[in-house]
Amino acid sequence: MDRTNIVRLWLFIGVSLVTAKELKITFWVEPVQRAEFETDIAAVLRELKTLQLDTRISDAVVQLSRTDDQQDMDSFCEILGSVGSSVIIDLSYSRWSDGYELAHTYGLAYVRFDRIMRPFLNMFADFMRQKRANNVVMIFQNSRDTMEAMKQLMTGYPFRALILDASDKQSEDFVERLVRLRPAPNYYAIFARGAAMNGIFERVNMGNLFQRPTEWHFVFLDTRDRVFKYKQQVEFSTRFTLNARAICRSMQMRDLYCGSGFTLQRALLLSVLRSLIDSAEMSPEFPEPVYLNCSSSIEANSGAAAKSLENVHWSNFVGYVPSSEDPYTTEAQIEASDEESVPHLTFVANISAGYYSSEHEAKTDLAIWVSGTLRLLNETISPTRRFFRIGTAESVPWSYYRRDPNTGELILSKSGAPIWEGYCIDFIKRLAEKLNFDYEIVAPVQGHMGERNERGEWDGVIGDLVSGETDLAIAALKMYSEREEVVDFLPPYYEQTGISIVMRKPIRRTSLFKFMTVLRLEVWLSIVAALVGTALMIWFMDKYSPYSSRNNRDAYPYECREFTLRESFWFALTSFTPQGGGEAPKAVSGRLLVAAYWLFVVLMLATFTANLAAFLTVERMQTPVQSLEQLARQSRINYTVVKDSDTHQYFINMKFAEDTLYRMWKELALNASKDFRKFRIWDYPIKEQFGHILLAINSSLPVANSTEGFKNVDAHGNADYAFIHDSAEIKYEVTRNCNLTEVGEVFAEQPYAVAVQQGSHLGDELSYAILELQKDRFFEELKGKYWNQSNLRLCPLSDDQEGITLQSLGGVFIATLFGLIIAMITLVIEIMYYQKKQKSLALVTQVKPLNMNEFTKFAWLNTEGADNDITKKVKAPPKKPTKVTPPPSFEAATFRGRKTAGSVTLGTGKFKPSAREHGLHFRRDLTDTQSRIAYIE
Repeated sequence: MDRTNIVRLWLFIGVSLVTAKELKITFWVEPVQRAEFETDIAAVLRELKTLQLDTRISDAVVQLSRTDDQQDMDSFCEILGSVGSSVIIDLSYSRWSDGYELAHTYGLAYVRFDRIMRPFLNMFADFMRQKRANNVVMIFQNSRDTMEAMKQLMTGYPFRALILDASDKQSEDFVERLVRLRPAPNYYAIFARGAAMNGIFERVNMGNLFQRPTEWHFVFLDTRDRVFKYKQQVEFSTRFTLNARAICRSMQMRDLYCGSGFTLQRALLLSVLRSLIDSAEMSPEFPEPVYLNCSSSIEANSGAAAKSLENVHWSNFVGYVPSSEDPYTTEAQIEASDEESVPHLTFVANISAGYYSSEHEAKTDLAIWVSGTLRLLNETISPTRRFFRIGTAESVPWSYYRRDPNTGELILSKSGAPIWEGYCIDFIKRLAEKLNFDYEIVAPVQGHMGERNERGEWDGVIGDLVSGETDLAIAALKMYSEREEVVDFLPPYYEQTGISIVMRKPIRRTSLFKFMTVLRLEVWLSIVAALVGTALMIWFMDKYSPYSSRNNRDAYPYECREFTLRESFWFALTSFTPQGGGEAPKAVSGRLLVAAYWLFVVLMLATFTANLAAFLTVERMQTPVQSLEQLARQSRINYTVVKDSDTHQYFINMKFAEDTLYRMWKELALNASKDFRKFRIWDYPIKEQFGHILLAINSSLPVANSTEGFKNVDAHGNADYAFIHDSAEIKYEVTRNCNLTEVGEVFAEQPYAVAVQQGSHLGDELSYAILELQKDRFFEELKGKYWNQSNLRLCPLSDDQEGITLQSLGGVFIATLFGLIIAMITLVIEIMYYQKKQKSLALVTQVKPLNMNEFTKFAWLNTEGADNDITKKVKAPPKKPTKVTPPPSFEAATFRGRKTAGSVTLGTGKFKPSAREHGLHFRRDLTDTQSRIAYIE
């Protein structure tokens, strides 16, 4: 071999050695990857230097603009023409077809990286499939991860996903967007590295989004999950972590490397570059750098680069994506000119899934992601309870805030939120237990149940449901046709409700002398005049009638009643009592007068009794109006409704219907060209009551809410105010307020039903649950709870239940008591009078008969200062005996035929007043002297 050949050989060996010590790699990256890629490749090159490998890396980067293919090609050709390239590592999200064609044609080795996020997204998708999730929010730490998730979304997720970038400062903040997101998603996931996870969670927590831990998932993209500071606050949330030691062992690196500063892209680049360096040092067939002038024609050398990469030994951390799972197979076949699919390199690492808890991690592990497969550690992964926003509005007793019964202030929960109660709230709780979901009750910001404005926009509960603010509505919603145009109604949970009238029970005006009001004053005065006149006439007739007992002593030798003025008045007064007036006059004229008077008394007593009974009965039977028609026909009772309520709208619609019918009838009657006689009527045949009702309502001023309406009714004790409102709410108030009563029948009946969004998937499920609850008689239990009729037992009895009260007839007892008081006063006067009379008769000390056998008796009176032996002897004058009717015995005269007691003593011998003072008349003819002799028994 000559010197020339030797020189050439050494030059070739020297050039080969120099070339082997430098590996020229060109990276294709997306614009969104550039910033993080430069950081990662710089860290990887520093790490390679510390490993003291014989081959160094020379890198060049082509940033694909994707908007100008010629610009991208010029950049690539500039690199090939100036520094050359041995291997192309493609990190882009979709293959650059022109560049790949050029590299494949001229023998450039081509390595394609899979997206870094793809294993995490596949793992999370399988986990959500186990949870049977239907909508998920995915929050990413930067724009690169967000872009990769968007690319994954094109291939399809098994759920509906919303992808948000937490680092986006230009558009709307992701927290505010989530707050307004409707309907609210069932699951949330944050994809970030350990340090970034803290900042994202802080923003989420400040936005009050973290309310249900079981719905949140924290996916850590590095091995630093232990730097997360909020483990206690996110208890029961799901975490996805990487094992740092296992990753470093698969990369054949020290454990310290997988700690601080570790990223998956950095680890993947380091592993791939080390494998390429090892292959370049070990294999003489490793491709040489290619220098290419794109403007000149050179010979193609395809196939050599691909064969050289087949001998590269990848580490355990790097692997190929199986073609069955490669989402780019179709894309590669379309974009590649030779329809050849290029395998994708990805990292191979196990991802553990568990949940935060104070227990040991071994007990909280749920699953593990191994070799592209989710392996469950527990038998099943229970789906997180679904969460719904349920719309309702305050309406007693359906749904209302808990308030202090004394002050009426709202009672708040520990979190500061108002507490809901009512029929619908109990219904929601039972429905949540039956269908296994959590919920949040949302009250409308504007409006009540829902009305449509002139622009066709809805407010209230219906408006929230239409806009997606709520998922379903459970409230006192009536099924209207216009509402059914925008929402779907389910089977009714309360069959029939409607409109009713409530009034206050009238306060009965009690009067102790109510029995006196049965007869008018002039009647009472006439009765008194009749009594006085009859008494005077009895006295007059008894005094002047020759056949009276007073003037006809011979015909009535026994004791008879002498009708003095006092006795006449007493007879006339006592004739009004069942006991009767006593002995009647003896003269026929007097008896006729008494008979006529007794007839008058009987008729007056019968009239008073009948009228008293009727008066008290009619008073108890006095009730307010009994129907809407009666309410419309009267003018004494004012009535109103809640302003802009369904009831108010009902009367407005009925008024409009009446006006429309009248206008149509008038046009028909006036424009009738044939058979016009059929329309010859004087009155409009349809009652126009709703126009009068609406006019009366507007004049009484509609109230702002039902509470004000019931308060106004309760304040009108004379029952001259009525409130027209929902019948169910009226029935509820009647059971709680003893002063109120429901009037008339329910009208305009309509059911209450649950509403969902149009076409909602919840419709069938909720309908079936409602039908099952109806079968279980659940709604009847709620009805008995909120319309508890047993509360009425605590109310005092009404007048028609308790009979005639003491207040109605208390005057009778007062009159009796008054008579007793007068009698006691009279008794005192009698005692005083008697004592005074006794003092005037103090001269009489002893009364003793001289001869008990003589016809006449003498009385000796002993007085102080007088002669002790003064006697006067009075002889009875002789009298011609006449034949007279023997008088009745003393017992017969005294007791008038009634049986006397056997122990009656007729005399004791003691001094007593004269017989006249006992009501008996001494019929013997006495001289003046004898008339002054005291009566002795």
